[in-house]
Amino acid sequence: MAKNIKISATRISSFLSCKQKYWFSYHEKLPKVSNPAFKLGTTVHETLEFAGHIWLDKVKKGGDESSMSFTKAEIKKIMKEYDALSVREGIEDLGVHIEGKALVKRRLADFISGEKLLGLETKFGFWGKDAGPSIKTKDGVPLMGAIDKVEQYDEDTLLIIDYKTSKTAPTADQLRVDPQLSIYNLVAKTLYPQYKRVVLALDLLKSGMAFTYRTDEEMEEFEAYLKVVYDQMLALKPEDVKASLNIFCPWCDYKDYCSTYQRACKKADYNFLPTMHYEDEQLVEEWKSVRATKKILEQRDRELSMILTEKIKRSGEDMEGETETIYIRQNSRTNFDLQTVAQTVPVEDFPSLVNVNKRAVENYMQDNPAVKEPILASANTNYTTPFLATKKKKLAKKKK
Repeated sequence: MAKNIKISATRISSFLSCKQKYWFSYHEKLPKVSNPAFKLGTTVHETLEFAGHIWLDKVKKGGDESSMSFTKAEIKKIMKEYDALSVREGIEDLGVHIEGKALVKRRLADFISGEKLLGLETKFGFWGKDAGPSIKTKDGVPLMGAIDKVEQYDEDTLLIIDYKTSKTAPTADQLRVDPQLSIYNLVAKTLYPQYKRVVLALDLLKSGMAFTYRTDEEMEEFEAYLKVVYDQMLALKPEDVKASLNIFCPWCDYKDYCSTYQRACKKADYNFLPTMHYEDEQLVEEWKSVRATKKILEQRDRELSMILTEKIKRSGEDMEGETETIYIRQNSRTNFDLQTVAQTVPVEDFPSLVNVNKRAVENYMQDNPAVKEPILASANTNYTTPFLATKKKKLAKKKK
């Protein structure tokens, strides 16, 4: 139906996860529900772009990037910009504001990974004055996006960096198939053909850098995949648009517009067939459906709890229902001073009182290799209770 569309990683994700979400976003262009994580991401990204321009100005004035760093005055200026952007975006939680500020400061201390900075917020495929170059795949699929940072790692290697403020880090396998990085790889090959290789990186501001790459075979397969997705986007009609309930529904920007989600939140008459009547495929689908609905109901419970808590705080009074009174209860938690306990308790009894922090031990072994062998030799591995997990099936290729 739509003819003037361009492919981005966000657009692909939206289209594949739920056709209705995609339609609300790209066709009806409905306003999104406010998202604290998005506000933080925007604030951090724009602050680091601001810092990057200061960096490039220093280079123009003769600064040597191999030994260059931000001055105290420059850091103060960048932090002031962060504060302004945080207020503009409406970050209400002071803890989130402080967390973002710490992420920016950490990156300012080690601003570039390569030899020199080549580009900031490098746009491609947009419309208007700052559109950037128009880039298409070999099949004619138009691409759109903005690369956070482009660096020359060495004279043969280009480094493409995308900032991430999320708490979780992707696995190596997830990095190898990340659509956004694959799109950036295509764009980098077009904009910077003089480099022999392209390295792709997610700058996980909370944990560090994660690097990956793409082979020519992988890129050929990815371009073919983009063509299939693009063609289906073009062919999408209003009558084909349906909501897809999944475990991510509670975090959807358009959940308040979605009648399917609202019905799932309000549904109370859950009638289930006896499991003995299900075939294997039906059993799997029913399990997936129940799991998705469970997530929706859990999120609804959190939303209602937040509203009730805020009302009780503001009014100073408990909430009265027909048969129950809702009030705020807070449990106490006591933490003992480890140094005092260690000095007071006999050495032979101390191990029975403490738990060893796995991450702390791993970090210690990394810094002190001499202790690694005996510690690993005495380690025990325990397994959790078995649980169900899912993975995508590899579909057999159709014979030509």
